[in-house]
Amino acid sequence: MITLYLSFFFLILGVCIVTRYFFKIRFRAFLFESKRPNYRKFAIYFSLYVLALILYLLVDIAVHPQAFTLHFNPLPWVGVLIVTAPLILIQSAAEEILFRGYMYRMFRSLRGGVFWSILLTSLTFALVHGLNPEMLNYGIFGPLYYLQGAFFLGIVAYHTNGLAAPIGIHFATNIFNTSIWGYGSSALENMGLQSIVYRHTLDMRFAFFGIFAIVISYSTFQFFKHKRNRL
Repeated sequence: MITLYLSFFFLILGVCIVTRYFFKIRFRAFLFESKRPNYRKFAIYFSLYVLALILYLLVDIAVHPQAFTLHFNPLPWVGVLIVTAPLILIQSAAEEILFRGYMYRMFRSLRGGVFWSILLTSLTFALVHGLNPEMLNYGIFGPLYYLQGAFFLGIVAYHTNGLAAPIGIHFATNIFNTSIWGYGSSALENMGLQSIVYRHTLDMRFAFFGIFAIVISYSTFQFFKHKRNRL
C-alpha cells in the first residue's frame, strides 16, 4: 500500500518536469494562485468538506441503521492514520495537479472554454476511477458518482483560482473513505486500514444523491456570492 501511494510522488515530479522544461512555466506559478501555498484555503475547504461528509454519514445512519456496525479500535486507528494521512495527501495532491492543474490548462490552451475544459477533465477522471470493477458493480451510479465529484472539483478550482481548495476537498474525501467509514465491497478493506464505522454494503445511489446535495449547496453559495459582489 505504501508503495502504491508513494508512486503518486513521481506523478507530481513528472508534471513538474513537463511544466518547467517543456512549457516553460514555473511550477509554483502553475500550482498556486500566489507565490506560495494557500494553507488557509486548504484547511478551510478540508474542514468544511469533512463536516459535510460527516453530516452525510449521520443521515445515512439515521435512514439505514441496520446497514452499519461500529468498528472502532482507537490505538490501531490512530497508528494507521498517522502513517497513511501523509501518503493520502500526496495521492490527493497528485491527482489534482494532474487533472485540475495540468490537464485543465492543456484543454484551455487548445482554446477550450472553462465549461468544456472542466467537463473533459471530469470525463477523464471518471473513466479512470469510475470504470474499475468495484464501481461497475453499482451500475451507472458508479461512474456518475465520480463524474459529478470531478466536475465539482473543477468548479471549485475555477472559483478559487487555484488547487489549494480542490486538494483540500479531495484529501477530505479520501481520509473519510479510509479512516471514518469502510464498506463491504471496498478494495481498501484488504489493505489493513482502520475505520470508525463499517457499512456492510454501499448504497451508491444514496451516496450519489448525498454528494449531489453538497454540489448544489456549494453552487448556490457561489451564485449568491457572485450576485452580492456585483451589487
